[in-house]
Parts: sequence; structure tokens; C-alpha cells
Amino acid sequence: MNILKNAHRLPVLDWNLNFFGGHSQKVDDTWIVPLNKHQAFELIFVVNGQEIVNFEHDSYLLNSGDFVLIPPGFIHTVSAVKNLTYFCFHFDIDDPSFVVGLIQNSPIYFPKDSSVNQEITPIIEDMNKMISSKVYSFKDKMNLQIYLSKMLLKFNSLINKQSTVIGSSQSKYAKTISEMIKNEFNDHVLYFATRFLNGPDNQKIQVPEMPTIKHIMEATGISVGYGNRVFRSVYGLSPCDYLSKLKLKWAQQMLAKPQYNIDEIALVLGYSDSTHFSRQFKRWTGLSPKKYR
Repeated sequence: MNILKNAHRLPVLDWNLNFFGGHSQKVDDTWIVPLNKHQAFELIFVVNGQEIVNFEHDSYLLNSGDFVLIPPGFIHTVSAVKNLTYFCFHFDIDDPSFVVGLIQNSPIYFPKDSSVNQEITPIIEDMNKMISSKVYSFKDKMNLQIYLSKMLLKFNSLINKQSTVIGSSQSKYAKTISEMIKNEFNDHVLYFATRFLNGPDNQKIQVPEMPTIKHIMEATGISVGYGNRVFRSVYGLSPCDYLSKLKLKWAQQMLAKPQYNIDEIALVLGYSDSTHFSRQFKRWTGLSPKKYR
């Protein structure tokens, strides 16, 4: 006998909601945070003064009352401009549909006069007011979680309800593919850039070909076609485009180091010659590698 045959049910909640790194401070005008990235969302709110956030290829000047929401895994730098006091924290939740929706639909920059900012700022200010030198009680922690939950509900309004809901299995496949591409490529570049660009007596050593995206897809046990579709549905770009972004970041880093010439950089990044690499780099940045350097 099914005693719950006609029951109407609430959803099961079995997720991790994480909040960490919350702090506030006033800094001098020379203060800077170098290139960094996190595995969670980062929210930076300007309490007073001005701050610059450089994110990927964009820069945002934040004034008092503005904030940015930086998605996980994206490289950025932060620096003070004038009389800066800021409040910052990180959060993460293991709900793939929400996380992917927020990454795809949320802007980075929320100016003070935007509607979403005006809804979320009172919550941020309440969170900032909680900062104390005391030992936080269970009640304090629960209130902080309530504030975070309210904020996530506001962010949820940014997500397009008409978009296709991405299942957790799709998100898992896409994340696995992205991590494998990044790890394989980074390992290849680091290994050969540091060890085998110059052999004994300055004899060049041929850099082996990098694993292809097809090889990486097959290593996950899925077809190339399905992997491409899943990756694009989650991240909004193809695996090839994602690899191009990694190549651009490494090219910029290596061009900043005088010990590498352009021929060597092209070789390590998988280009047949420096001409091909230079054309691609100019498509990415509008500058030749030489001018960028």
C-alpha cells in the first residue's frame, strides 16, 4: 500500500552552498591584486572611492556603490584608483543549471544606477555590516546564509527562463572536457617551454604535436559531435574557441618574456611557423606579436 500515493512533494535539497573569503578593507592608491582566478564566483563591491577591475579583454572603473560579479575560472586583476574601501567575498553552489545560467546571462559589471544593483546592494551592505572581530555564532552564520540566499534569488532573475535547461550530466561532460583541454595544453606548454626549446649546444629540439581536441573528446568516452554540442550549450563557445583563448593567454605571457623569440613561441603553441602564428595573433588582438611585445 502506497501511503503517499496522493502526496504533493517539495524538492529534495542536496547541494553545497559555500561562502568564503568575505572581507572589507581600506587600501592606499598603490594597492593592486595581480593576475588571479578562483574556482568560485567573486563579488567585489566598492564602498568608497574608485577601483579598476581588468577582466579578460575588458576593464571596468568602479565607483562607490558599483560592483562586479566575476565567474569562476576567469583571470582578472584589481587595483585601487583613489581612496578605495571595498567589500569582497566568494560563493559557490553545486546546482549546474543555476551556475551555467548565471555565467551565460549575467553581466560582469553592475553600476550603481542599474535595477539589479539597487536590489542587491542592500543585501551586500547588510553582509558587510556583519564583519566583526568577535567569534561568529550559529545565528550569525545562519543570517549570513539567508543574505546569500536572497542575493542568489535576485541573480536568478537574470537567467533567461526560456533558455534550454542544461542537465547536470551535460554540465559534467562540458566541465570535464574544458578541464582536460586546459590541463593537456598547459602541461604541454610548460613542459616544452621550460625544458626543450634549446637543446645541447643550442640545437633546437622538435616539439611534439599537442593532443588534439578529438583525442581529448575520445578520452572522455563521448563522440566528438556530442562533445562539441554539449560544450557549446554550457559555455557558449566551441572547444576550439576555448583552446584559442588558452593559446592567446599563453602567447601574451610568453611575449612578455624576452628569453623567448617569436619562432619559439609559435612552435610551442602548435603553429607550423611564425607567420601563421603572427596572423592569428593579430586576429586576436589587432597587433602583431612584435608590436604587442
